[in-house]
Amino acid sequence: MVMLLALSPAPASAANRRPGGLSALQTCSSTYIYARANYKFVSAVINESGGPLRARADSWGAWEDFGVATYNGKYVFYSWAAGLYVSANISGAGGGALQATASSVGPWEQFTIEGTSDGWYAIKSAANSKYVTANISGGNNGALRASADKVGTWERFDLFFSC
Repeated sequence: MVMLLALSPAPASAANRRPGGLSALQTCSSTYIYARANYKFVSAVINESGGPLRARADSWGAWEDFGVATYNGKYVFYSWAAGLYVSANISGAGGGALQATASSVGPWEQFTIEGTSDGWYAIKSAANSKYVTANISGGNNGALRASADKVGTWERFDLFFSC
């Protein structure tokens, strides 16, 4: 059994929006990520190969529930539905795709979280120093990728916590 840095899940009904702003960001056992790009919640799509993260859900559910914890001065995300950590796949064809595939934390599973001037958050991969984007063009279906050099509309997220 994989355990998120000694956390246990909290009920989704306890989720709160940004407790005290970015300075209060802390280890949280139940977090939902909301994409500004298409106003959808991020899901770990566990019935697709590689457990991709996609901004695709209209409401919170089990696939949209993540744990967030500090790790070596950065943050890690854990998909409760997949039972795995979120990685930015920066290898060859991976293109920085965010996937719930890791059983342990390494460089690809670490992220920074920055507040934006308009009250959203930007998530940056420590593995490739690229911002996470929710790609809503064409057939990408809101796929999350660590592939942007700067923060635009598609790189803005809101985080709802239960800490």
